[in-house]
Amino acid sequence: MDKTINDFTTGSIPKAMLRFSLPFFLTSLIQSLYNIADIMVISRFCGTAGVAGAAIGGNILNTATYTIIGLCNGGAIMTAQYAGMKSDKDIKETINTTFGLMLILSVVFTAAALILSDKILTLLNTPAEAFEQTKSYFSVCMFGAVFIFGYNTVCAVLRGLGDSKTPMYFGIGACVLNIFLDLLLVGGFNMNASGAALATIISQASALLGCIIYLKKRSFIFDFKLSGFRIIPKKAVDILKLGLPGAIQSAIVSGGFLIVSSITNSLGVNAASGVAVAAKINNFAQMPANSIGMAVSSMVGQNVGAEKFDRARGTLKTGIAVSLCIGALLFLFVESFPLQLMGLLVDDAEVLSEALPYLRVTAFDYLLVALIFPLNGLCNGSGHTLFTMIPSIFSSVIARIPVAVFCVRTLNLGLLGVGISTPTGTISAIIICAVYYFSNRWCKRVV
Repeated sequence: MDKTINDFTTGSIPKAMLRFSLPFFLTSLIQSLYNIADIMVISRFCGTAGVAGAAIGGNILNTATYTIIGLCNGGAIMTAQYAGMKSDKDIKETINTTFGLMLILSVVFTAAALILSDKILTLLNTPAEAFEQTKSYFSVCMFGAVFIFGYNTVCAVLRGLGDSKTPMYFGIGACVLNIFLDLLLVGGFNMNASGAALATIISQASALLGCIIYLKKRSFIFDFKLSGFRIIPKKAVDILKLGLPGAIQSAIVSGGFLIVSSITNSLGVNAASGVAVAAKINNFAQMPANSIGMAVSSMVGQNVGAEKFDRARGTLKTGIAVSLCIGALLFLFVESFPLQLMGLLVDDAEVLSEALPYLRVTAFDYLLVALIFPLNGLCNGSGHTLFTMIPSIFSSVIARIPVAVFCVRTLNLGLLGVGISTPTGTISAIIICAVYYFSNRWCKRVV
């Protein structure tokens, strides 16, 4: 087998999970620290409008990125299961096809987003004060989106092979570079939100290039030559079968989030900025569960490929136990010091006042994602990506949006109402996933 592949079908599950998820967590930690530094720089030099502009533009970019990665994740799932089967030929063909699909899709998404940018921002009720900064941030990011998509696809493939350290190394380097460029372009050259976007593109391109050079020196199974970006029809069909549900799920879930964001934006620029600040803290607090969920996906993928279903169950249980312990501690900490934490990012009293009730209620989600992320990891890792669409779409569209609309429009709860919709949606997803898990339908191998 290729030397970059780690075998999760034997040995201690807790040790393997901690060893594998720790680089994910450290990568997310550095990324979160970068995001915090990013919003501090933008707040300092661009004001409330800049914070809102970067947040709204970033949400749109994330929608495109998650959709692309959702599709290419079909290749990562197949890679993990082929690794469990010890089939190097299938691994190589899958990786070649995954990168080929990513390249084509990134060009299509970039062109579509740039053409429709004004319409998208208008539909999202982008505050007039933040419209220009939002547009400039989003446009710069989309011009360099191929680097963002490419880097995330490399990370997804490596995750399927059991390598979480390589993305960590280059992710840390990218974050450090990003912070430096933020200070230089936003603070030094007064480029406002577009400077922060350019910093993101340059750092992601550097991380992608670094990964390519490093992997080539290690004789990685994919050589990154243009001839390697070939699409093998049979593998493409399998990747699309597994990845398309994830892509649709990501598009709908992110679309639902954008609708909720539109409701938030309609409350004014202070509300939009307040959610952006609270979101940085929430993202930080949810990192451990997210990292463990990714580890569960890869570990379950290999064990399902090897038909070791009891190890897959043990992986899920271990993941939930660890996530709950960490989530409970973070929940107590954030509930105890909400204003102090947000005050580290911005010093606008009106923004903090708007964001406080939102942060307090969304903090309950730290406990809930400790269940749903590992459950989603098991469903994805076993290849049942079509099912994962159901709880995700139900929670983000059928549950979250109506609750947000009712609480804001009918009960006039403001950001508190937007916040209530978040744990409501997560609870509905947990119930659906738990029923599916105990049905044992995920034990049917797909690849």
